[in-house]
Amino acid sequence: MKVLITGGAGQIAYSLIPLLLSSNIFNTKIDLILLDIEPCMEKLEGVKMELEDSNFEYLNSLIITSDLKTAFSDIDLAILLGGFPRLPGMERKDLLEKNFEIFKIQGTALNDYAKPSVKVLVVANPVNTNCWITNKFSPNIPSENFTSYSYLDQERLAYLLQNKYNQRYEDIKNIIIWGNHSSTMVPDVSNYNSEIKLDNSDISTIQNRGASVIEKRKLSSAMSAANGIIKHITKWFHGSDDEIISFGVYNTNSYKFPEDMFISMPVKAYENFKYSVIDDLEIDSKTRTLIDISIKELKEEIYLVKHLL
Repeated sequence: MKVLITGGAGQIAYSLIPLLLSSNIFNTKIDLILLDIEPCMEKLEGVKMELEDSNFEYLNSLIITSDLKTAFSDIDLAILLGGFPRLPGMERKDLLEKNFEIFKIQGTALNDYAKPSVKVLVVANPVNTNCWITNKFSPNIPSENFTSYSYLDQERLAYLLQNKYNQRYEDIKNIIIWGNHSSTMVPDVSNYNSEIKLDNSDISTIQNRGASVIEKRKLSSAMSAANGIIKHITKWFHGSDDEIISFGVYNTNSYKFPEDMFISMPVKAYENFKYSVIDDLEIDSKTRTLIDISIKELKEEIYLVKHLL
């Protein structure tokens, strides 16, 4: 399995790589490519040295590079971590403008050099819109091959259920994160336990958890983000065993949401990177109102990005 991680010298990659290489996710060894910009290459050399010293069982080969063709050629899976980081107090529109060129370049490289069957997980924020940009510049790759990251928010919701509502970890299933990956995202537990009613404080906790981490660490989530990425990829590759999970996926005609955008929605995953949207769930009026707010924000992001095309 030929796997590319962009932003290879960054903090999420530093947490992600050991998890990826110490578990046999793909039932085969991994040819790992780490991409970063030229000013980060010395740091990436240090990461390479640590990888060599770790002697991971499931690492077959390792390439570090700042060259797009070297990085993207014939890859099976791209995990796009590299982007301009969200800094304290930064507006999302500023983040969009900073990241537009990055994901335009990466989308073009995917289109030019990767296998047409490549699977792409976009993690860098604003993740739904960055995924849309990447997809727009990769016309040779099917839109269903792209997913954007919302699994970390699902894990945050599961933790809240365990610790506030005394739910057992192994029982928590079919919880959903709807909408944009932002402070408007909508946690939903109605398909897990209809007796649990999330209050406004619960919803706000999930929506603002990333910002709370930044406030404390002065950096965005890394360890928890890496853990969620591994779970996302594992479910995407092996299937979710009929459990409903949350992926950001390209919307065609689900829940009367606007088309041509990536929205976090309920899916079931199957083997070998297959999934389908579960498009027949009941949504109560409060949840629908919150989802509409999140979708409106996402539409505004897409509008801003379209002016940059």
